[in-house]
Amino acid sequence: MKSSIYVALFCTAAVAVSSCNKRIYVPNQVNVPLLKEKYEFKGSITPTNLQGAFAVTDNIAIMANGQYLWGFNYADPANSYDDDNDLFRDNNTRGGLVEGAVGFFKPIGPNKKAVFDVYAGYGSGNFKTLTGNYKSDNDGTGNINLNDYVIKNRFSKVFIQPSFGLAHRVVEAAFSSRFSLINFYDSNIGVKAFENNAAEQSKYMRIYDKTVVFYEPAFTVRVGYKYVKFQAQLQFSTPLNDNSFYDDNTNDKNFNEYFQPVNFNMGVAINLAKWYNRK
Repeated sequence: MKSSIYVALFCTAAVAVSSCNKRIYVPNQVNVPLLKEKYEFKGSITPTNLQGAFAVTDNIAIMANGQYLWGFNYADPANSYDDDNDLFRDNNTRGGLVEGAVGFFKPIGPNKKAVFDVYAGYGSGNFKTLTGNYKSDNDGTGNINLNDYVIKNRFSKVFIQPSFGLAHRVVEAAFSSRFSLINFYDSNIGVKAFENNAAEQSKYMRIYDKTVVFYEPAFTVRVGYKYVKFQAQLQFSTPLNDNSFYDDNTNDKNFNEYFQPVNFNMGVAINLAKWYNRK
C-alpha cells in the first residue's frame, strides 16, 4: 500500500510537469505547530498562507488556517506563457480556503525535544482558473472576455493530519501525513472553456461525482532562534481514489491535471513559549 502511494506521488509530479496548469484545487500549506506546553502559540505567514495554533491545555490545541491565491497571469496580454508548466506555482488559479481544527500533542523523551501531534478539522473554499484554450485564443490585444474561459467551483474539506518532529531553540523539522476529503460542488463553466471539446468537459465533471480523498505528505523545516524562524515546506498531493478519472476509451489511469501535485512554501514562523527560557 505504501509503495503504491509513493509511486502515485512520483507519477503525479511527472505528469504535471508536462501538462498545462488549470487547477481547481491547490492544497494549502500543512500547519505543523509542534507545540509543547499550555498557552504556547505558533503562527506562520507565507505569500499565500496565514496560519496559527494555540495550546489550550498541556495536550490539547486549536488551529486556524487561511490561504489565498491571486493568479490569472493569463489575463496579461503580454504574457509569454513561459511558466505554464511550473510544478510549484500556478499563475492561472485564483481563490483559497479557511479552515479550523482541534488536536492532541505530546512532547516525547526526557528532554521533550520530539513532538507527536494529530489534528482533525473542517474547512471550505473556492478556486477558479482558465482553461488552456484561452492561450490559443489570446491574440495579445486583450480583446477577450476572461469569463468565457473560466471554470470555478466551491468545495468543503474534512482532514486529519498526524505529524512527528523535533523542536529545538534553533532548528525544527517535521514530517506530516495529511489526509483530506474534498467535496466539490457549485461548478460554473464559461461558454468557451471547453468549446469543441466535450471529452475534456466530461472528464472535468467527474470531479463532482464523489468525495475525492487526497494524501498530502509534507516536510517542514524551521531555522532561526527562539521566537522567530525562517520556515520552508515541501508538500505533495495525490488523489487516492483517482480510479474515478479513468479514460473511458483507453482505460489508462489519468492523474488529474486539475489538482496541483506539489507545493513549496517559504515564510516566517513566530513562536511564543515559556520553554525557550528553560535550561
